[in-house]
Amino acid sequence: MFAEEGYEGGSTREICARASTSANMVHHYFGNKAGLLDAIIERFGAQVLALPVNLLAAPAKSRDDFVSRIKMLFEATMDACLKHRDLLKVVVRKDASPAVLSGYADTFVAFLDEAKRRGLVSEGLDTSMVSGVILDRVINQVLYIPGMKAAHGIDISDPIYRKRWCASNVDFVLHGMLPTTHRSD
Repeated sequence: MFAEEGYEGGSTREICARASTSANMVHHYFGNKAGLLDAIIERFGAQVLALPVNLLAAPAKSRDDFVSRIKMLFEATMDACLKHRDLLKVVVRKDASPAVLSGYADTFVAFLDEAKRRGLVSEGLDTSMVSGVILDRVINQVLYIPGMKAAHGIDISDPIYRKRWCASNVDFVLHGMLPTTHRSD
């Protein structure tokens, strides 16, 4: 209900009716409707983003390890957000995303900073910007699935397209748009 109608969209009584439970259970476990929302947002951070964050827990040992983990990060983040799209919608609608995503972003920035220190990424890289770019790309693709289907005929939930999308985005993040060699005209 929060994902469909926002926090203000339904009463505790309506939420309980859809969940086949009583308001007493919500009050017992969560205190009130706001406590239920807080638990949903906490669940998103703890369960949805746990695997992507774990991928970044240890520093990259080599360039190949770094590239491999960035690939896995895109794929794991995309898969987690797709699997829990309704939770993602709740987090974004309630504007709780900065707080709940801070652990993800902080871990990613630390991973990138360490890679920078080890000479695996460009010294001038703005690590906080890169972490934001990846989250932004993934979250927007997941949130706007219906619009992307209608406007462009693409569907990120299609495994073949998703694999291609992740590979293209990894390539863009790692290599940019310029070719590796310069032509002299």
